[in-house]
Amino acid sequence: MVFIDGDGSDCPEFINELIRPIQENRFDFVIGSRTRGIRERGSLNRQQIFAARLAGWLLRVRYGVNFSDMSPFRAIRSELLRSLPMREETYGWNLEMQMLLAQKRARVLEIPVNHRRRRGGVSKVSGTFKGTILATFRIAATFFRVAFSSDRSHSTVRRE
Repeated sequence: MVFIDGDGSDCPEFINELIRPIQENRFDFVIGSRTRGIRERGSLNRQQIFAARLAGWLLRVRYGVNFSDMSPFRAIRSELLRSLPMREETYGWNLEMQMLLAQKRARVLEIPVNHRRRRGGVSKVSGTFKGTILATFRIAATFFRVAFSSDRSHSTVRRE
């Protein structure tokens, strides 16, 4: 199963790179890191880059995993996704998925992907001050809810 933003900012030419490691049964989840790929000027604002780095640091401290982004551009085995007790339906869904995968000790890979400025619409997260505040609150709430749940196992994130 592949997740990609519908605003034109993700580069679909990377889909094969996301799904190939899953098809080859080497990984269960592959995330495209916008912060490690080539970014078109203005595609991510300072707040988004800061949030990605902060989330990566928190995940390293809590689970010992190395993510550099909470990118929505990702691929996951459908049966694994169905097995995750996902609850977050707003801004924190992508972080929740990464944390639950760390708890399950899933085989996770992060690859650099290119990122463009959005081609349509206004971001509900970075497009307004209110959106930024709401997203910050929901992502933080998601982190604390999942981080202090009963499952304490760890995972390993490989990078290519």
